[in-house]
Amino acid sequence: MNKYKKIAVIIVCIFMVVNIWTMLSLKDQVKNLKNEVGRMHSNFSNDINYANRNIYNMQNELLDAIEKGDSLLASFETEVEYKNERLEVTVKVVPKEKRSDETVYLSIGDEKKETSTVNDSEYTATFVFEMPRQIIPTVSFESPTGIRQEVLPEINIDKLLALGYESRWDAENTPLVRNTEILTLVVYTQDEKSSSLLKGTPTATIVIRDNYTDTEIGRKEMQPTEIKESFIYELDEAIYFNVDLSDYLKKEGSYAVWVEIKTEGGIFYSEEIASFSNEANQGYSAGSGTGELYPKW
Repeated sequence: MNKYKKIAVIIVCIFMVVNIWTMLSLKDQVKNLKNEVGRMHSNFSNDINYANRNIYNMQNELLDAIEKGDSLLASFETEVEYKNERLEVTVKVVPKEKRSDETVYLSIGDEKKETSTVNDSEYTATFVFEMPRQIIPTVSFESPTGIRQEVLPEINIDKLLALGYESRWDAENTPLVRNTEILTLVVYTQDEKSSSLLKGTPTATIVIRDNYTDTEIGRKEMQPTEIKESFIYELDEAIYFNVDLSDYLKKEGSYAVWVEIKTEGGIFYSEEIASFSNEANQGYSAGSGTGELYPKW
């Protein structure tokens, strides 16, 4: 009987050793897999950064080339307008030289157009797109004897269509801050090429979100106002809104104040612009500030 017990113990020990060896082997394999995934992620991130640096360098090289006289163009500019949920991009180029037998074309992606001109100096073409999409214009001078071509820098539509904002509570930075009720918002264009963004009647809606549950607890339409004092950006093309949030400011908890803006052309923006909290152990506080609003496509 002792003999069988010894054999059983030996077998069990062998199994334990095999299991330990297997676990250690699997642990090493998992570690190796983690290291491999880490290396792949690092390589992928490096590839993305490398591509972004190349794009940035190409844009800078083209701008430097124009300044140094190596470009085909004396100047170029783009104008952007968003209406009826479509993006209208107008590209204008001024060649350094246009030969008499050449026709000037502008293209974006697969769409190519012959330009129109005034006094044979500035050449223009307009494109209409649905968003989002990449926009890299190309200008070409075509003749029976050949083609001269140049790729222009990519147009950053989100940046071009960005809006600046400043928000402010009516009694901010005063001893009466607990009685704050009115939130005022000024919105303005940041690029003169997109000055048409705020034409017409943009609408602004305030959305209150619970910071702890990330749920919406209410929303309220902002109203246009002529109040302009005490703002950093007192611009003629800016628009001003305010809203009475006294019903919400009495609620206990911590809340984020978001704004949803829709332009007459159909661009939608959404961003947190202010906050307030009313908690037993911390008291009442409210915050606001400045920032940028980017299109939400």
